[in-house]
Formats: sequence, structure tokens, C-alpha cells
Amino acid sequence: MKKIFFIFEHTHESINDYSAAVIYWYGVLDRMGYEVSYENYSTYTPDEFYFKVKNEKPHMVIFVNYFKTIHTEFARFRDIAKVYLLQTDMHRFYDNHVKLWIPFVDGIINYEGTKEWCLRDGLPEDGFLKMRWGFNPNLMCFEKQSKTRNISFYGGMHGNRPQVLNEFAQKIGVEVIPQNATYEQIKHTLSESNFSLNLSMNAVGDRRELKGRVIEIPAHCILLSESAPELEDYYFEDEYILFNSVDEAVDKVKSLDSKEIEKLFRRGNHALWNRNTAYHEWDKILPLMDPDYKKIDIQNLLKTNHSEYYNG
Repeated sequence: MKKIFFIFEHTHESINDYSAAVIYWYGVLDRMGYEVSYENYSTYTPDEFYFKVKNEKPHMVIFVNYFKTIHTEFARFRDIAKVYLLQTDMHRFYDNHVKLWIPFVDGIINYEGTKEWCLRDGLPEDGFLKMRWGFNPNLMCFEKQSKTRNISFYGGMHGNRPQVLNEFAQKIGVEVIPQNATYEQIKHTLSESNFSLNLSMNAVGDRRELKGRVIEIPAHCILLSESAPELEDYYFEDEYILFNSVDEAVDKVKSLDSKEIEKLFRRGNHALWNRNTAYHEWDKILPLMDPDYKKIDIQNLLKTNHSEYYNG
């Protein structure tokens, strides 16, 4: 069994909870045929880690970027293992951070279409690994709850979000989940909601971005989303609610009766499990990272490991 070293923060920066990296990626590669060692970035030291790589000789090292330091010593690891940067914020941080990594890694696993930038700055074409957001059944599931809430929202209160949420509150009501809520508390509230909002304008207000919550919300309730780049690659129009204004969202929500709400949720949930899991995404790019990797039967993997929630 090939070994992978996966480096990320294990805990949330400000509350006693899982980090986002744990929520999105923990437990996935383990079930896809690899022995995964989850290294805690908060205790990372270059020399110690180098000797660990040298002694254990993993097939690859994957580092989730935190914009804190350019680890030039990663170039040393490339003599022993393939080294990849996993990067979720390419547009906003590319010029002042991401591109500086290119000389020190074999590839960049990324979530935005910036291939031409990377190739221009020296990344080999086979080092550009495009991944979509993927639902992680290991951390993102929660038992079904009675629907006692209508619309909920979770996320940072940056950019135009306070204004948009205030408009929702006045016209139909919205429950804003506190920013200090744990991930378990967030999932509990989502599971009690009929709908949850995805607001796509970025923090500086200059472009719309696809947010990771588009693959979290449909596990629990209906995705109610502003338009965002590539959202149509995840869901068909009858699997979620798309809106371009608060009035449009309110009209669409109010037009649905309880049976239609249940049907819409089921369609979105089915799309999530059958097309949009983290297993689906890794299965696409692992052949580019490991020539010995054989594509897996994801439906069987889901039935075997997540039968409590997965219905096929």
C-alpha cells in the first residue's frame, strides 16, 4: 500500500473544532487504497519532516496552503516523493503567493481555472491538476432532523453579505448561524432547515466565486444559491434553486409546497452523492499523480463505507 503524507492544520484557527482541511479531506484517500499520515502543520519543522520523508519514503506529499510561508525546502522532498500544493484561492492570492511555490513542487491541485497563469510561470502542464469541490461523507454527514427552520446561512460576514442577508430577513426571514458555531452545530441547523444560502461574491467584491458550501448544503437541505462560476457543472437546474436577486429567491421559495420541497431536496442530495463527492474528484486526478492507481467503483465504496446515509 502506497503512503501519502497529507500536511494541514488539524484544528480551527479561532474555535475548538476541526479545521476546514480536516472537514474536506480527512478519510478520503484512506478509503481509496492509500496509507495516509495526516501531519499537523502547526507542529511542522523542516528538518524533522525531511528525515521523516527520507525514512518512510511516501509516494507523495500533499500540502494544504495557508499563505503563511513559502516552504522552499519542499524542493528537497522531491528527490524522494512527489510533492503537491493543494490550493483553493488561486485568483486572489496567485501573484503574491501561489506562483512563488512553482519551483518547489511537482504540481498544484487547484479549484479555479488559472491554468494559463501557472504554465506561464513555469509549472509543467502535467503539474496542473484541476479539482472540483467534493462532498466528504466521512465528516459532512448528519442524522436527519425535523424541518423546523426555513432558510439558514453560515459563513463569514464580509463584502455585501450583511446587506443581502438583511434583505432576506426583511422579506422572508433567514437564520444566520453564529460564526463561532462548531461544524456539528452547523450541520444540525442545516439538517433542520428547508433551504440554505450560498452567497458567491468574494470578500473584496470584485468577482463571484464558487464556494465549498455548494457541496455541503445538499447533504442536509436545498441549496439556494446566487450564480457562481461552474456551478452548472455540479447540478442540473432541477436539483437546486438559482437566483440573481433576493426577490427572485423569495418568489421561488414561496412557490414550493412541502411535497415539492422534499422532491427538490432528494434530487439535490442524489446529485451530491452520485456525482459530487470527494471520492469522485480524487478518482479523476489520482491517475495523473500515481501511474499505478486504478479507478475505483465509487458507488460500491459509498455503499460499503457510508451505507448509513447513502441510498444509491
